[in-house]
Amino acid sequence: MRTEEPILTISVASSLLKLHPRTLMLYENEGFLKPFRTGTNRRMYSIKNLEELQFVKFLTHERGINLQGVKTVLEALQIGQKHQLDLKRLLFPDFELKQLI
Repeated sequence: MRTEEPILTISVASSLLKLHPRTLMLYENEGFLKPFRTGTNRRMYSIKNLEELQFVKFLTHERGINLQGVKTVLEALQIGQKHQLDLKRLLFPDFELKQLI
């Protein structure tokens, strides 16, 4: 199975992440991820989306970073990635990606 394939509804994704569905909607509105939309406009999440959300949850819940700070961190990680730097691993060595499914 490809990690980008949309396979989970918002209720399943929120349950696996232990986050409220409204929180996932807020993260989407902030631009942290873009779930797939079905023809009837339902959100569908991929494994890759879950991985991205786990990191956002880590930053907000474990590190106490507010949403504007999360945006800044994610932008810095993207810049580092363009320069072949794994800043996520260097700056957040205690982040562990969990196998949710």
